[in-house]
Amino acid sequence: MKTLYKKLCLVIVSLVCFMPTAFCVELKGSINVKQTSDTAMMAKNNAMNHARRQILSDVLSQYATKEYLGDVLQKASDEELMNLIVSTSVSNEQISSDTYSANVMMVLDNEAVKRWLDDKDVQNWVPSVNSKEKFTAFIVVQNGITDWAELKRIARDDNVAIEMQSMIGNQIFVKIPLNYRSKFTANIRNAGWKYTDNGGVLQVWK
Repeated sequence: MKTLYKKLCLVIVSLVCFMPTAFCVELKGSINVKQTSDTAMMAKNNAMNHARRQILSDVLSQYATKEYLGDVLQKASDEELMNLIVSTSVSNEQISSDTYSANVMMVLDNEAVKRWLDDKDVQNWVPSVNSKEKFTAFIVVQNGITDWAELKRIARDDNVAIEMQSMIGNQIFVKIPLNYRSKFTANIRNAGWKYTDNGGVLQVWK
């Protein structure tokens, strides 16, 4: 019985230790497209180029400074952007002699996207698939422990740990896994919190 208890404790400890770094973000998006051109082939090519550019804009706007992102996307060639996509799937495809329409879903290559944005000097928080990096958040908890407990619950629901660095009055500095940044901001926004980015430091309040 003691041996079984020890093994059970070891499993629980292993799971708890793994939880903070287990969260992984798959960058993907979808869009309905419809293009008309001289031929069906040209219409499809234009539709795919449009879908790729729009999906990259929609997805990466959550992870990069929007005004700089928009500028580099506008200047990038279609061939350059192809290298940022790891897979594409198409559904509800309809083709005529000069028109192409479909629902297009694309999965981005996290590592390629991060390298591309870094090369373009675009500040970003694109999560590396295997990254254990963390970002800093400055949180104002007007309702003290009640607000703090709510934030911890939001992260705990995704099996992510918030690491407190310091607390002064109603102000808390924390570390959060970089891979979780976008999901965290979306979740707290849905819960009525507000946030802004200040030089890479996330400021959160309610």
